[in-house]
Amino acid sequence: MAGQALPATPLRDLAGEYTRALGERFECAAAAVGERRHDLELAGLRLRLIFAGPALEEVLLAPFAHLAAPAPAAAELTIRIFDGASTGVEAPPPTWPPLEAAPGANPTARLRSDAACVLAAAGTGALTAARPERGEGLFFLPDATRIAPIERATPLREVLQLLMAARGRWFTHAGAVGRQGRGVLLVGRGGSGKSTLALSCALAGLEIAADDYVLLEGGAAPRAHALQSTAKLTADSAERLGLDPAAIDPAGFEPALEGPAKALVDIETLAPGRLRRSLRIAAIVAPHVPSVRSTLGAHSATKVERGSPGAAKLAVRSISAAEGLRAVAPSTLIQAGLRSAAWLAALGDLARAVPSFALDLSPDPAANAAAVEGLVAELG
Repeated sequence: MAGQALPATPLRDLAGEYTRALGERFECAAAAVGERRHDLELAGLRLRLIFAGPALEEVLLAPFAHLAAPAPAAAELTIRIFDGASTGVEAPPPTWPPLEAAPGANPTARLRSDAACVLAAAGTGALTAARPERGEGLFFLPDATRIAPIERATPLREVLQLLMAARGRWFTHAGAVGRQGRGVLLVGRGGSGKSTLALSCALAGLEIAADDYVLLEGGAAPRAHALQSTAKLTADSAERLGLDPAAIDPAGFEPALEGPAKALVDIETLAPGRLRRSLRIAAIVAPHVPSVRSTLGAHSATKVERGSPGAAKLAVRSISAAEGLRAVAPSTLIQAGLRSAAWLAALGDLARAVPSFALDLSPDPAANAAAVEGLVAELG
């Protein structure tokens, strides 16, 4: 979400003005094609998604199906969603200087005020607007049929970040796996192996809340809350996990705006019955590939060998809270891009509340899963 910050002027709330204008365009779109409402239970809150017509409903709703609320009730949060092509209603003209998006980039312009925030992604054309304290958000795409892989993989990411942060739930770049509602947070920069490890654990029978992003809720008993039910894998990871091609999204391995091409995998299809709405976090685990030299555990405790009988033994090293924080904070803060001081404080509280470990990954996914399962068992 790195981009150009555009503060509001002292005399005008530009973010608030644009949010109101975008909301008026949504009302026009909904009047033209009708509204479609869906309630979710997300991180202990009731979230209502209101779509103008079916176009974006078909591509954005499916990853949240496991969070469907069982019965109608008052919603604490509302997100209104529409696209231009299917509704015939375009977004208001931008009130910020245009940003040029080079191939493979997605720079974001931001308007911020005390009451509202607007994010405009130059690469995808996505618009996000929110009044966080009021629990209201908007999301717009120019054309639902030309949705970028990043929007399909992590739908509504920016608007959920804004709304949830105002309620003490922090969008965190991490996976979460465990047993009987208790588990570990898998952390690390992109390419560290956390997604492959998370899915290895799910295939081995562990519970999984997410492979790449969670909503972290702090306190005496920190929890990782699930977001979308999809995972993202490179072709190499899919091959190492031995995935059936039928489990991979028909779109295949699509070029991404950031990093190598990845394909979407539905976790419920891959590991039926393993998805959980949330897990209590008992530890931070930072996986890494030993062939890539890592500073994790440079001053750590003695290695402890963990693994199932007959499986390759793996090194799980106790590391300091500071090292655990360094494993989770940078990529999370870069991708959050907003209210970074509050995000860092929340991550720091987590690192002090639970122990941190580094895990030397093996080429054998089953052995990696066994190591995580052994650690979860030891943590109780």
